[in-house]
This record gives sequence, C-alpha cells and structure tokens, in this order.
Amino acid sequence: MTSRSDALYALTNALQPVRRAWQHVAGTVLIAPGVSQALTRSVLLVARLGDGAQQSVLADEMGAHPATLVRLLDQAEQLQLLERRNSPTNRRIKTIYLQAEGRRLAAQMERAVGMLRETLLADIPLADLETATRVLRALGDRARDHAGEPHAGQPPANAK
Repeated sequence: MTSRSDALYALTNALQPVRRAWQHVAGTVLIAPGVSQALTRSVLLVARLGDGAQQSVLADEMGAHPATLVRLLDQAEQLQLLERRNSPTNRRIKTIYLQAEGRRLAAQMERAVGMLRETLLADIPLADLETATRVLRALGDRARDHAGEPHAGQPPANAK
C-alpha cells in the first residue's frame, strides 16, 4: 500500500511533466496561420473567462506574470483579436474583450482542444475527472495562500 507521503510526492512530482506534455500536445491543435501558440491560448482563455476579464486574471490562468502578458496583448490588439480597456471602476485595472476575429479563432480552437481532450481522456470516468480537478484547484489555492498570493481575480491582501 502507498503511504500518504508517497502519494503526495507522486502527485506534486507529476504536475510539471503533465503540464509540459499537455501544452505540447495542445500546441499541435492550437495552430492558426500567423498567430503564435501563446497568443492563440490567450484568446481561448479570454473566451472562457468572458468579455471584461481582468488582465491579471488572464495572467494567472496562463501562469504568466501580468507584465509579461503586455507584449502578447499588444500583438493580439494589432491582429484585431482582443481589445484592452480601462475598467469602468478603476483605471489602473485593464479588462480584455474579444473582437470578432478573436471570437472566430476561439471557437475554432475550442472545438480542436475539445476533440483532443475527448481523445486523450475518453476512458477516464467522469467522477475521476471531477476529483482530479478539485484536488488540483485546492492545491493551487493552498499554494497561493501559503505564499501569500491572491487567488485568481482577488486583490492582494494588503490592497486598499
């Protein structure tokens, strides 16, 4: 029987290799002429988060620092995929909106990634998928709590 310590090690040790493998294989379907994989992924995430998503939330979902996302969003605006706007309640907060071409690209990519997920995870029971998702989200939240970082979409604890 596996000990709790061994199971915790196996889970946390599997995170990065699984992330790399998923990003690699997803990259094979997230292909659009003249658009980088990172840009395609950002458009897809904005579509999932919904128009008006905060730039900091998008950065968190992408696993990127908000400042490093700026160049990517500049490119997205030049290609007329996304548009950044100031938040109506706080000018320091940038919100992101899909443009028509971004919506089209996001729908195309969502179909491609959905088919890939179905292919890779076809034999995994729904209950196992739900449990895995819950565990990974809890680990992410607790890691951010431990580091004193806000959860996605929340201001830092010392923000006024």
